[in-house]
Amino acid sequence: MTYLGLDWTALWGDPVTQRANWQAHDPYYLADRLRTTPVHLSGGDGTAGVLDPPGTPPDVEIPGLEDPADPFPEDAISPTETLMQRQSRSLATRLAAVGAPVTTHFYAGTHSPAYWKRELYRSLPMLLRALRIRDR
Repeated sequence: MTYLGLDWTALWGDPVTQRANWQAHDPYYLADRLRTTPVHLSGGDGTAGVLDPPGTPPDVEIPGLEDPADPFPEDAISPTETLMQRQSRSLATRLAAVGAPVTTHFYAGTHSPAYWKRELYRSLPMLLRALRIRDR
């Protein structure tokens, strides 16, 4: 966020000194509250996938994004998507551990609208079922 000129502490404060506030907004720590809420998580691994046109250029490099202890795959062209998938997988594991109704779809691909559209259609039946249940 700093790279983009944004104050990354503006939303929930400093993640160390205001840790409780961060956890109060983090679905990983709120997983118990999602035991009756259907959740669909999806994301690409950051490599070029079937919906990426040939020659898709890599995302702009953002300094400080990569963790040296857990580097991005050599063929990753969308590091942001790589990180988001890692976080989504961790959340999916946590939700499953508490018995929450979670479905997932993880795939080779980037952070682009073609995937967003596909995943919306993929998750739409679950979303509509959840809305009908809540409407009763």
